[in-house]
Amino acid sequence: MKWNDIRRSEYTGANRCWACTSVNLGLVGLFALWLYHRDRRVGALAAAAIGVAAVAVRGYVVPYTPQFAPRLVETVPLPGDPFGKGPGRDIPESASLTGTDVDGTAVLQELAAAGAVEADGDLIRPTAAVDSDWREQMDRLAAEPLEALAREAAETVPTADELETYVDETGEWLVVDSGLVARPVVVAELSAYLALAGTVEDRRVRLAGARAFRMFLDSCPDCATALVESSAVSCCGGYTDPHTRPEDVLVCPNCEQRLFTIPN
Repeated sequence: MKWNDIRRSEYTGANRCWACTSVNLGLVGLFALWLYHRDRRVGALAAAAIGVAAVAVRGYVVPYTPQFAPRLVETVPLPGDPFGKGPGRDIPESASLTGTDVDGTAVLQELAAAGAVEADGDLIRPTAAVDSDWREQMDRLAAEPLEALAREAAETVPTADELETYVDETGEWLVVDSGLVARPVVVAELSAYLALAGTVEDRRVRLAGARAFRMFLDSCPDCATALVESSAVSCCGGYTDPHTRPEDVLVCPNCEQRLFTIPN
């Protein structure tokens, strides 16, 4: 048996669920303590060592832990966020203001051909002129009230007619056919659509490109808080297929909004 057959990377490292880990270590400890009280001290020591090692390399030792451990931990009234659910998890994804059905690879190729993006080693980034214009537009739009954003978006984006505004305890939104668009997403996409006007003539490519430009964000376009990379699920219990890992997302911890979902 190979090491990779034992180790479960989808439940360890950055993907480790501390709720599952804690439950398993607790059960291993109880089992070892039971053996100890039955005068099986060697067995207790062996069970503890094997159990801890299994949790370390596999994420859990008790079968079906990802299905029951998160729900079990959620019933325990613990203060704060002891298991590191962190930003981005359980935050719904915003709809897009400018999204189209254009293939993502084709969009990047069209943007590169138009001189809007360029390769930097293995990375792709906006060209200096487009990036500067995009960020200037974001600074301008971030200072606008929601109603002004709605008017400019309706006047600028060809797929958006009259847009309604919506405000609740989670933030400010624009109402579009595909759902609710979070204010930071509106600022990022509308700014990108305006910035691409000088280089990209095809309207569909500009629309898709404006959405794709969110991958280049390093701070929130609305409040300027540094974005953090997180997971789209609160725990490994949020996904059970060993061949599929949860989506990674870029999140503003201040606005509590997702800005981009990173393709697996």
